Amino acid sequence: AGKGMGLLICQALLVSPENDLLDRAGAYKREHLCFIKKIADACHAGGTRFFAQLAYAGFDASGGGGRKVTELSTEKMAEIGRDFVHSVRLLKEAGCDGVELHCAHGSFLNAVHSPIENTRQDRYGGDLEGRLTLLKEIIEGCRECIDDSFILSCRMGWTETLEGDIALAQAMEKLGVEMLHVSGGIPADRSLDIPGDFPYNAFVYTGTRVKQHVNIPVTVVNDLQTLRRGNELLREDACDLIAYGRPFLADPDFALHAAEDPDYIGCRKCKACQFRTDGDRCPGPPARK
Repeated sequence: AGKGMGLLICQALLVSPENDLLDRAGAYKREHLCFIKKIADACHAGGTRFFAQLAYAGFDASGGGGRKVTELSTEKMAEIGRDFVHSVRLLKEAGCDGVELHCAHGSFLNAVHSPIENTRQDRYGGDLEGRLTLLKEIIEGCRECIDDSFILSCRMGWTETLEGDIALAQAMEKLGVEMLHVSGGIPADRSLDIPGDFPYNAFVYTGTRVKQHVNIPVTVVNDLQTLRRGNELLREDACDLIAYGRPFLADPDFALHAAEDPDYIGCRKCKACQFRTDGDRCPGPPARK
């Protein structure tokens, strides 16, 4: 915060202590308001907006592990939806500017939306409209406790096809999602026919295609590396926002350095990202010119 970022999104906070085997941070009880508010206040003091990402633990469909959404009762699905709404209410009270519902990377909501993982026969399954019932209930619940200044965003995971991505994005927009952050989903890998002159990867290509078919802001992410590459996408109106992750992990001053040199690279792209085990082991940015 205070180093040139327009928006900071934290990694997922849990809406419930259930299935949390890693002792992760949550946003489901009033005791959590203190640390969330501290982050939000620091961001605002630095001129940066702050969204908190929300997720329900115990599901990792993209990696083939975790529980299955088909195992949960109808009542339990509705309860989890209420947990999301409760967490959003706390985030609003803590001073966050918005929420990012984690619907990507094989997470719980991603699995609920996916026809591969969700073969339920109750109101939370069936066609796309049915599989989005839980998201609809979450959004409707949120509208009762937030105002127009608080943004409802989704980290949207891709589907099996671009056509499916577009249909999902349009359906989310219709339900009231106000921003999309397009990333990987279920299946974890898929082959796309990307034009040979497109200088970015499948994650970014998916986001740019989605952008053409919705009327809400779309964020693209993944291996963008430099400010110049991100700015080119913005100039071409291929997206509305650019997200960077590892460049900031390697160098908190990435935005400041990139403003001086748009080709500045903050991350060394180590074969195994050290932040997955111990952030202190990150070697930091390459030597600056």
